[in-house]
Amino acid sequence: MITNKVLGIVFANSHDAMLGKLTEQRSMGSLPFGGRYRLIDFVLSNLANAGIGKVGVITKANYYSLMTHLGSGKPWDLDRKNGGLSILPPYISPDAQVYKGKLEAIYGILEYLLESDEETVVLCDSDIVANINIKKLLKAHKEKDADITVVYKNGKKPLGQGDAMDFTFDADGRITDVSFEEKDICDYSLDTVAIGRELLINIVLKEVNAGLVSLSHAIFGNGFKKYKIYGFKQEGFAAVMDSAKAYYDANMSLLDCDVRKSLFSRENPVYTKTRDDMPAKYGISAKTANSLIADGCIIEGTVKNSVLFRGVKVAKGAVIENCVLMEGTTVGADSKVKNIITNRFVKITDNKQVDSEEYGGYIPKNEIV
Repeated sequence: MITNKVLGIVFANSHDAMLGKLTEQRSMGSLPFGGRYRLIDFVLSNLANAGIGKVGVITKANYYSLMTHLGSGKPWDLDRKNGGLSILPPYISPDAQVYKGKLEAIYGILEYLLESDEETVVLCDSDIVANINIKKLLKAHKEKDADITVVYKNGKKPLGQGDAMDFTFDADGRITDVSFEEKDICDYSLDTVAIGRELLINIVLKEVNAGLVSLSHAIFGNGFKKYKIYGFKQEGFAAVMDSAKAYYDANMSLLDCDVRKSLFSRENPVYTKTRDDMPAKYGISAKTANSLIADGCIIEGTVKNSVLFRGVKVAKGAVIENCVLMEGTTVGADSKVKNIITNRFVKITDNKQVDSEEYGGYIPKNEIV
């Protein structure tokens, strides 16, 4: 399938409420991840690596930092005269009513879809961290002559999302049943879907008029009986941000070399907004073990099993363990921080003890402890 005939649509605020205070003042897509990335970097990179040159990002709330991060779309080769990156508004009516679900969100950008001439649309959520081969997805979609193809992963179903789906397939890989019930190990959706543009428009018009707001229920409620819907299995690493704990665990999983190799592939790299900074600096008394430490950090204390974003400073005598410290966090001398997420520019002063037996702590942006 020629990818200039494919349009990417990204939902920037996918399941924001699931992460509580982490997404209280930002969209899901702009949430920092892995020391130097934002969550939306992964989905945009998946689309870019497939050669898709036209992408619309549907916003909803708290999208200033998202827009600042995306800019013209240059890191993902989307700064183009034709196509390129479009930031799409969150309103579905002239009276500025914000959409309630993905179905209404797409209805709100119907003019954008109608004015596009691409044959296929790839719909993506921003709360999925995975290196998905969109080229292979589109190839499978074409070979099966599918109406809809959905990316799925076998494993423990994310339970934080009320509309999380799992599938049953026939021998040919066609979906024969869909469940929204809570389950443990199953084939669950990664909310990345290839669908014909005209079919998507028809479904949206029909189901919005019928009063539905959920795209999942509109397509998969009984859709597997009406449409040829196939699955595309994600073999590599994938994490769904359905809770603050899931976000913490996904960051900590990057300390596993096999996970990093799966997620950060040479063939399909992950792109982000570039920022020039000095290399991380380690003092004479610094001790580090099994950690990701971004550029611009200054480490004079001890860091174990942690992910540190750009510009984090750890003073002499301080001990950081099992933590995710976002940009600009400073930890004072002789302080102990364990099992904690800090937001940006948190300041932990000298001789403080901030820890718990397991993950359970979060410190908001600009907080002084």
